[in-house]
Amino acid sequence: MTDKKHIWHSRYYMILRLYLSISGIWPYYNLRNKCVRFVPMFTLCSSILIPQLFYLLNGPFNLDDVFECVPSVFISIIFSFKIGWIMFNIDKVKICLNIIKKDWLSLNEVEKAILERHTEYGRYIATFYAVFMHTTACLFVLKPVMLTLLSEDIVNVTKSSITTASKLPFRVEYGKRLDQYLYPITIHCYVAVFAHSFATIAADALYYTLIQHACGMFSIIGYVLGNIGQNNNMDFDLNSSKLRDNDYRKILDCLRRHLHIIEFAELIESIYSTIFLLNINVNMVGGSLAGVQVLMNLDKSAKDIAGPVTIYIAQVIHLFLHFWQAQFLLDYSVLPYESICRANWYYTSRRCQKLFLLIMNRTLSPCRITAGKIMTLSIESFGTVVRASLSYLTMFRSLQ
Repeated sequence: MTDKKHIWHSRYYMILRLYLSISGIWPYYNLRNKCVRFVPMFTLCSSILIPQLFYLLNGPFNLDDVFECVPSVFISIIFSFKIGWIMFNIDKVKICLNIIKKDWLSLNEVEKAILERHTEYGRYIATFYAVFMHTTACLFVLKPVMLTLLSEDIVNVTKSSITTASKLPFRVEYGKRLDQYLYPITIHCYVAVFAHSFATIAADALYYTLIQHACGMFSIIGYVLGNIGQNNNMDFDLNSSKLRDNDYRKILDCLRRHLHIIEFAELIESIYSTIFLLNINVNMVGGSLAGVQVLMNLDKSAKDIAGPVTIYIAQVIHLFLHFWQAQFLLDYSVLPYESICRANWYYTSRRCQKLFLLIMNRTLSPCRITAGKIMTLSIESFGTVVRASLSYLTMFRSLQ
């Protein structure tokens, strides 16, 4: 990938480019192309919120209605907000992608091999996530069909005035004037499900790609620093001139790259911090409601708990991938420090050692992805979120 034009057409970024293009948030499109793609996608994601909220406001409802409807409302809010926020920060996204292009063009063959390994790993994660989300969307769409096949008596058990409303993937209410149009309503609900999946895949695949690129660059810096001084011996000149000090030039280049990739990580944080703040809080409540729904239906048939179990598992995996990738960034951002400790720094000049200290001092504060500057995302904090979700579940269960 030595040409800028071919970087985004390589297999490493095929999934990313496809979903960003479909969602209208590919930053290299002109304004017309962005609007043609983004406006329908955002409209389909967010418009389903209106009939969902109408359903909750349509007369009396019981706990079953709340536990069935609210998690899907939360999903619509999160996925709509994701794609909208990415579009709002499209200039930052473009800066990040431009940095990726420049990094690829600045590397030698050995360094490219390191970055390719991380980029390929990011592609695997994005592919897995795309398959997982599309599979979940298909199951969500097929859920009413499966319930119909498993039920001996097909009875509309919802309070909606829509004919055969129980066969829709969402609990919705369109008002008395529109409830007679069953086929347009069905199409709207089904298309909204797939719009949600495309929107979240686009936003999250971008996140995985950016994180793995940052990790790859930290690995490259660590590789170069770890090999500093290996060819020197005890006869090296401690006060050699800058012109003859090859190690100094290498370390200076690493220092520049290190500062450069720290700024890149801060850009990722600024784009996704607000998304994760909403995502984590809403997922904790939504996951707890899905868990309560499972507990309420344990004494019933399997078809009554299949839906909430699927939603709960999807939410947990969705959150885990976010925290897991943030943990990658935490671990790899301190790799330069560890590489310097392993390197033969004592076989380098004094000016090299001063640069080592500058790099080590900066790595004392690792790069982080936070949720609204409040909580640092990591595997440890993921456990905290799961425990909090279970606490909410216990509270909701006591209120039943």
